[in-house]
Amino acid sequence: MPAHDVHGRLRRLLFLVPFVAKNPGQHVDDVAKALGVTREALLEELDLLTMVGRPPFQPDDFVDIYVEDDRIYVDLDQRFSAPPRLTAAEGVALAAAAELLRPAATDALTKALEKLEKVLPDGARARYRAMSKQLDLALEAPVGLAALSQAIVERREVELDYFTQGRNQTEKRRVQPHELFSHRGQWYLQGHCLTRNDERLFRLDRIRGLELSESRFTPPADQKAQPMPGLTAKADEVRVRFNAAAAPYVAERFGSEVKWLEGGVLEVKVPGDSERWLTQWVLSFGGDAWVQEPEWARKAVHSAAEAIKVTGA
Repeated sequence: MPAHDVHGRLRRLLFLVPFVAKNPGQHVDDVAKALGVTREALLEELDLLTMVGRPPFQPDDFVDIYVEDDRIYVDLDQRFSAPPRLTAAEGVALAAAAELLRPAATDALTKALEKLEKVLPDGARARYRAMSKQLDLALEAPVGLAALSQAIVERREVELDYFTQGRNQTEKRRVQPHELFSHRGQWYLQGHCLTRNDERLFRLDRIRGLELSESRFTPPADQKAQPMPGLTAKADEVRVRFNAAAAPYVAERFGSEVKWLEGGVLEVKVPGDSERWLTQWVLSFGGDAWVQEPEWARKAVHSAAEAIKVTGA
């Protein structure tokens, strides 16, 4: 199908659903005339709309559009009647992610953060404030974080003016960026350095200049960040528990994989192949999550939590 036909069809579909929802019982011929298509073409569009759904549910659980006595009707999912409500944990996660983009944040992002607390349900607002106090959201993003994020997403090589402390000089580096992460308050870029022909970690605070190249690259399929000292990968399965406040949120995402315990406590098992991911994930729930076992994972999360307290102090 030519591109212009696809775009035209999309415009018709986007018009059709709200139009029929607002004007139920419109005659097929009248709607076809309004869209500037034939009756047969309109019926094809209606057939396509019946296939719009969200796995694992049936298509008509999302949009149920049908013709009865040559008149068109549509029933929308009831969730369209009101915007989704965030939980306290989801609100804190959004706020933390947004704050990490500063000072690259735009005015739109700043205004969105100001509105975030207001849109939380009444029952979640107090918990959001309490959880926010447990996280250090005042950390400013280093210069270049937004540009490097763009380069990773678009698979673009970057040219760095990188300060090498051992040589006490700035060097030109050409890098294929793979991953950005923060460890103990310090941001790092992991990628393949074309200048040195090796996998390297770069501290963002040592990048003196940054330029995105038009050259694209394909990262290796098995590419993984090099572990930082103290972040040794573990292959164990980790059992994490959540109290009653966070349990519904976790249950929604893990489904049948969860195990319910007394007092509304919920337990899930997650891979222990990345200590850095594990500690960040558990701590993102504030005091609502804790590692049950193994011991190395308990110690890792405890150490990370203590480091946050020291930083916050």
